[in-house]
Parts: sequence; C-alpha cells; structure tokens
Amino acid sequence: MAEPIETRNFFPALQRNVTPTASGSEVVSYTSDLGNGGPILTLIHGYPQSALIWRHLVPLLQSKVSLFIPELPGYGISTPISAGTGEHTKRAVGRALVDALAQVFGTSSSSSPRKIMLAGHDRGARICHRLAVDASSSSPSDPEGTNFFAGVNLSVAGVIMLDILPTKSQWDLFSSPPISQSYFHWPLLANVELAVPMIQAFGVANWVRGAHLRLAGSAEDSKLRIMKDDVMETHVKLFEREDVVRWTCEDYKAGAAREVQEQVEDLKQGRRVEVPTLVMFSREKLGQGGKLDVKGVWRGTAGQKDRWVGEGVELEVVGVEGGRGHYLPEEAYDVVGERVVTFLERFGL
Repeated sequence: MAEPIETRNFFPALQRNVTPTASGSEVVSYTSDLGNGGPILTLIHGYPQSALIWRHLVPLLQSKVSLFIPELPGYGISTPISAGTGEHTKRAVGRALVDALAQVFGTSSSSSPRKIMLAGHDRGARICHRLAVDASSSSPSDPEGTNFFAGVNLSVAGVIMLDILPTKSQWDLFSSPPISQSYFHWPLLANVELAVPMIQAFGVANWVRGAHLRLAGSAEDSKLRIMKDDVMETHVKLFEREDVVRWTCEDYKAGAAREVQEQVEDLKQGRRVEVPTLVMFSREKLGQGGKLDVKGVWRGTAGQKDRWVGEGVELEVVGVEGGRGHYLPEEAYDVVGERVVTFLERFGL
C-alpha cells in the first residue's frame, strides 16, 4: 500500500519535520542544515500546490545553503493555524512558519541571530513580502514587528519573490480587463462560501489541473515540466478534501481587503522592504507579454507609483523570457536556480 501523501517525505535527501507552533498549526517542513550558523533559505510554495514545486531546485541548492521548505498551513499537509479557527493572513501564516523554522534549527540557543533568506512563489512570495516588511520596523497595527524576529533569534538578510506584484498593486490593476480576466480567481476565491461549493461542483480535479495548465507558459516543455513526476496529480489529491479547498480560499479572503489595507498603512508609515531583494516574473503571464511594467510597479515608477523597497536598497527585477509561465520553480527552474545562486553569492555563500 502506498504511503499517504500527508505523511510522505517528498525530499528523501532532507529531514522531514512535524512541528507544533504557537499558532495552533503543526507545520510540516523539509530541512537541511550545513551548520556553522550560516544563513537559512526558505522556499515557500503557493496555490494550488505543495512544497513539491521546489523539487527541481533542491538538488541545485542543498550543497550551498541550509534549507527550510515548509508546507503551507491548510493546504493539505500542515494543519491550519489556530486549530482551524483563525484567519489565514500572510502575517499569521508567515509567523507560524518562522516559529517552526526557529524550533527545527534551534535558533533560540544560538549565540547570535541567525540570518534567514526569505524566498517564495505565488502566495508563498506574498508571505515573504509581508515578513520582510515586518522585519524592517514595527507599526501601530503590528506592535511586535521586529521584536518577533528578535524573539526567535533570527534576522532577515534578503528576500526572493517569484511571479508576484505587491498585493495592493495587483488589486489596483483589476481596472484592466485583460488582467481581470487572467486573475478572475482572486475575487472568486475570496468569497469563500461561494467558491467552495462552486469548485466542488465543477470538480476539484478539473479546477486544480486547470489552474496549473491555464497559467503555464507557451514553451513546448513548460506543461511537461509542471506535470513531471505526477506532481500535479499529487496536488489534485490534496485538494480532494473539502477543508483544503476551504482553507486555501481563506488565504485569498485574507488577501483581499485586510491585507490590502495593511499595505496601504505600510506605505503611509514608510514601512518597506529594507533588505536586498530579487523579484523574478514571467514576462509572458504576469508581464502580459511586455504590456505590464512589472519592474516599474516594484520600483515605484509605474501604476500608482507606490514605492515598495527602501531608498538605496538593492532591488533586482528580472523578467523570465522564453515562453515560461507562472510556475517558475518548475517551468524555469534552470533560470531561477542560476539567479538564486548568484543572489546568494552576494552574501558569501
């Protein structure tokens, strides 16, 4: 009998951990520690996927940096935060993941704060964005702020975000019909009580496969890379549970009004990412084939001209060409891997 997906170690070369956290979530993660107190790279997945999206990158990275690869709470493997009763905001989920990381790596007993490099794709990238801003300063709505990271003896050294715009910027762009069409699932999933029965009526398998294939790039082998190792079917199986459909919709609900307002407050208070930042995006999909100035949005020179990264802070924004789509860790793992390694080298890794 095959081992259940929920208990399987997707990365045999890494250690699989199940970590109870203060959030109520038992966070499953896959880790490796090179020792010497060196930096830890997080790899946080998005929707509607699992940590398996990093399977092509792990062999490229595991000898270079310590790794923490979590399963998002509520996505079928890690249990929801607050025992299934809390709001799945990026801040709450992100801090559950950091809590688990600190326990697995024993950072509280370190003689000095251990550095973490936040990296994520899709919803995972939004978690990284939220955590990176919170690490830079506190705010009236988040009095813990930097104290949260100090409390677990961690410091954020850099951030890597794959195929996202800031959440506020993405919602602002819904005035564009082509973008509204491409991102129709955002408002749909944010209406949890409507979305859950609609997805179930449509067929969870149809929904999950469609979400993968609709956002894949036009390159001949993009879809093959996504489907390799039957990973897409693994994601289908995870989403067959009604609670997974529901909690992943709660992710999008939190990403609507509440998290947009948080970013509005950040901008008013001058709270931005204050560490070196790498953004990579699909020029064909997110970049709308060159029609959307993704670099300009992140740099604050396009759209609403909101500035998301601090003055003088290193920001590299790279458009991935060649017909690669949204699922960059799978479709463009070779390009992403090279860029990530180059980024890490700036920190002496």
